[in-house]
Amino acid sequence: MSTTAVEKAIDKGIKFLSEFIPLKTYLYFPLLYSSLFWIIKRPGEWKKQIFSWKVFPAPEFIKAKPDEFILNFFEENQGLYKTYEAEIKDREMETLREAADCLYPILGLEDPFLSALFAQELEAEDFRKIVEEFNERVSQALNDIEAVEEEPRLLKALKAFADEIASLGGDLISQDKILKMFADLLKKKTKKKDD
Repeated sequence: MSTTAVEKAIDKGIKFLSEFIPLKTYLYFPLLYSSLFWIIKRPGEWKKQIFSWKVFPAPEFIKAKPDEFILNFFEENQGLYKTYEAEIKDREMETLREAADCLYPILGLEDPFLSALFAQELEAEDFRKIVEEFNERVSQALNDIEAVEEEPRLLKALKAFADEIASLGGDLISQDKILKMFADLLKKKTKKKDD
């Protein structure tokens, strides 16, 4: 896959998004990444799934799960276990359930929008920061996108972007190296735009 081809596709995606949400560059990666994710993983449900991040499990979902489910979620992820080791050992279920409300949609369900929205924290395994900022950041993203999501050209452009990237070859979602390249290129492009 050519870096130049990916850069051109990202440039087009950023240019289009900047027409709709010019001051909200923090949303570019989540929107473009979730578009790419869904067009490759579930092309038949793409339109339905693109804004699926709005329907992540409510706290009731976690409340209904037994303690063992919550403990397993934290124990099976090495980074989570390291971060919440004291709470796991002391079985501080209230704290763990509160954290799971925020972390399960990202790590358990692998929601592409939320994963991209918290990409820096995930890379740094700063799970406590995700929990601390989750409601505020998701609420801000919801407000910033709500005004433009009904714009038919937005979905059309996101689909065109995802189709273009997907046509460059391979199962991009399974290739961490390519996703990292995609994220790094997008950060570089949005940084230039912000300067």
